[in-house]
Amino acid sequence: MTHQAEMYLLKNKLRLMKGTIRHTWQSLIGVLFVCGVLLYQFLFSIAKIVHGTAASPQGTLYILLAVVALNLFRSFLSQTPVIRMDAASTLFAYNTKLFATILRRKQITSVILSLLGSAVIAFFLSGFIFDTVFVKMTTLITLYFGTSTYFSWIFYHAKVTGKMFALVGFGICTVLLLATSVFSIIGLAVLLFFSVLYTWKYLKLDLPKYYEQLQKIEIAEVAVSQNNYAKMYQLAEENRPTYIKGLKLSHFRFSKHTALWHKSLLELIRMQKGPITLVAVLILFGWLIHKSNMLAFLPLLDDPAITGMITVLCTITALSSLYQLLAKQVQSVCDKRKLGLSIPYSDQQIVLSYGITAIIVNAILTLGISLIYAVFSWHLLLLWFAEMIAYFAQCYALLSKRKIGRGFIVVANILLYATTYFSIISI
Repeated sequence: MTHQAEMYLLKNKLRLMKGTIRHTWQSLIGVLFVCGVLLYQFLFSIAKIVHGTAASPQGTLYILLAVVALNLFRSFLSQTPVIRMDAASTLFAYNTKLFATILRRKQITSVILSLLGSAVIAFFLSGFIFDTVFVKMTTLITLYFGTSTYFSWIFYHAKVTGKMFALVGFGICTVLLLATSVFSIIGLAVLLFFSVLYTWKYLKLDLPKYYEQLQKIEIAEVAVSQNNYAKMYQLAEENRPTYIKGLKLSHFRFSKHTALWHKSLLELIRMQKGPITLVAVLILFGWLIHKSNMLAFLPLLDDPAITGMITVLCTITALSSLYQLLAKQVQSVCDKRKLGLSIPYSDQQIVLSYGITAIIVNAILTLGISLIYAVFSWHLLLLWFAEMIAYFAQCYALLSKRKIGRGFIVVANILLYATTYFSIISI
């Protein structure tokens, strides 16, 4: 690739970035503001960092756990490869020395960016001073980010054995990071050396998969920069999965009495990640508000009674949203039966069969809430009972389509709110 081609690609990226910012600057400002406030509260209220003093072991653990979560999403849960090139460069320069040069340059650039990010995190951990703690943590986190980047690259391209190797390596790196010792630095350096050696010498790239995904990313970036909603909707429809992987109804040995229950389990497993993630985020956000002074910078919100109410509101909002999704699954089956599909079950049987899955889900949610709030008492039985009432109220409201159903939902949510407050806040 010539110097002129590189300059053209750089100008094209800058043009796309400029278009994206022009059309989304309001949202970006809001996201930056919220992230800044949460970061400030996390560092000074939860991790309790003090200027001139290194973070406490507990504060260091909190920050490193946040680093692990961020790195896990960046390296393994993100839909895009951790190292990206231009699709044209990948297609025309593959099997040439130029391709290897560009790829290694991208990898080295990723490590350099990891160094800069690690220095910022280490600056927080050292108490905003440059000392041996700063040097140690910068080295440790940089090695962790760099090694995880190469393991993510291996996981993306390798077969089953290589993927298992990458996951095990990421787990070892995470343990070494949380240990924060000199041995951790040595171990991460060794892992980085072998991951680089394997990547550059032995790893065979999955070029068709990589090139196809790079093309989709570039097309999506162009659509976003041009604020082309029609194109974005078209891309979403084209990339919607058409083949269901994992468990299927044929995998179960079911009878007439268990077929609906198995179907409800499959629908729960296949549920989109977005709503489930939102439910988890709301519950965890409520827990953070209750356990920290995250909202202390706002007037009146430093009162424990008010923060307790906000905590419960976040929790029941998450639960109500989940129950609405589960109830819509029941409504979908009942509507199909009413439209003429031969389903040998009444509405009551459908609700009760799907209710078994709701009982299991509510039991898991109740146990999870009790664990994060460290509450273990008979009050949790009341919470589980209120959750079931809220779920069946949603089902009744959707199936009956009467105005009284909305009243049942209001009463059930009030009961759920009171029971949640009584179970996890007032104790």
